[in-house]
Amino acid sequence: MIAPSTRHHLQAFGIAAGFATICALVTLLLCAKAEERYIHEFADEFGDLKLQGVALQKTAFTQPDLLVLYGSSELVSPVHGKASEFFEEYPTGFRVFPVGKPGTTSLAIMQKIASLGRYIEHRKVAFSISPSYFFSEKVNRDYYEGNFSALQAMEFAFSTHLSAGLKRDAARRMIEYPETVEGNWTLEFGLRRLAGDTMLDRALYAAIWPLGKMANEVGRAQDHIEAGLHIAENLEEKNPKPRRIAGLNWKEILRRTSVKVKATRPPIAPRLTKRPKGSRDAEFLKTLKEADEWDDFDLLLRTLREMRADALLLSMPLHGPDLERTGVSSEARKAYGMQLKALAVKYGMQLVYFSKYENDPTFFADNLDHPGERGWMLFNKVLDDFYHQPQKTRN
Repeated sequence: MIAPSTRHHLQAFGIAAGFATICALVTLLLCAKAEERYIHEFADEFGDLKLQGVALQKTAFTQPDLLVLYGSSELVSPVHGKASEFFEEYPTGFRVFPVGKPGTTSLAIMQKIASLGRYIEHRKVAFSISPSYFFSEKVNRDYYEGNFSALQAMEFAFSTHLSAGLKRDAARRMIEYPETVEGNWTLEFGLRRLAGDTMLDRALYAAIWPLGKMANEVGRAQDHIEAGLHIAENLEEKNPKPRRIAGLNWKEILRRTSVKVKATRPPIAPRLTKRPKGSRDAEFLKTLKEADEWDDFDLLLRTLREMRADALLLSMPLHGPDLERTGVSSEARKAYGMQLKALAVKYGMQLVYFSKYENDPTFFADNLDHPGERGWMLFNKVLDDFYHQPQKTRN
C-alpha cells in the first residue's frame, strides 16, 4: 500500500506532467498557426529551416495559392525573371515556393518528398532537373552531404506510406554515405536493417520502430518550435499581396523577353578546346548510362507515384555548343532525353524537356545548368499552365 505522502507526491507529479503536456501542445498549435499565417513570406527564403526541415514544406502544400518547385542552384541564381520573382505578385493567382540550393540531387529531394507524408497526396508539385548531374558516374559526395537532413531521413526511414521495396532500395543508396548518419545510431540502425532486408533485419527493424517513431515526434516538435521562433523574431505582419486571376499574354511576354535578351546580354564564351565531332560519344554514352543519378531519380519518381503526387518534371536543355566542342555529337546527346522520357512514361509523370533550345544561347545564363531570363520565362509559362490545368489524381 502506498503511503499518503507518496500518493501526494505522485499526484503533484501527475498534475505537473499534465500541465507541461498541455503547455507543449498549445505551443505546438500556436507554432502551426503561425506557420500557416506566414508561410507565404518564406517563398523567397532559402535557409535551413525551410530546406532541411519538414514543417514549412508541409504547410506550403496546404496552401492552394502556392506551387512548390524543387530544384538546385538554378533556384537561387541571381537571374531576373526566375519563377520565385516572376510569380511574386500572384499575376495569375498563385506564387511559386522554391525548395533547393546548390548540389540538391535526386536522392536528397526524394527524402524531402518522403518526409511529407499525406501532405503531398493529390497535390501539384514541380521539379527542375539539372542534366549535368547525369553526366558523372558517381554523385558528388559533397553535394549529398551538404543537402542531407537527419530529420527528413528519419521521416523516410520510419515512414508508413512507402512500400518495403522502395524503402529497402533507397536505404541501400543512403548508407553509401556513412558520414551522414554517424552519431545518429537510431537512423543508422534503421537504414541498415531496411537495406539488409533479411528476416533478422526485419525483426530488428520492428523492434526499433517505436524508438524511431518517438524520435520523429520529437524532431517534428522541435521543427515546429524553431519555425515559430523564427517567425516571432524575423517576420512582421504584411498586407496580403494582390492575387490577380487574369491570364497572361505569354506570346507577347516571350517575344519581348527574347528581344531584350538578344539586345542586352553578352555572348557566352565557350569553355573548352574543340575536339573532333563525335570523338567522345562512346565515353559520354557510357558515363550517362552508368550514372548513379538515374537510380536516384528512379527512386524519386517511385516515391512520387506511391505518394500519389501530381508531379511535373522540367529539364534544362543540354549545352549543345559546349558538348559539341568536347566531341559529343547531337546524336549522342539525344540519349539523355530518351532515357528521361522513358522514366517519365514508366511512372506516368508529366515531362517538359526543352531540348530544342540546346543550341540557343539566349536560353542560358551561363555554361552551368542555369536558365537565363528567357529560359526562365519558358519555364514560367509551363509552370503557369501546370498550376491551372485540372488536378490529376492517382489511385
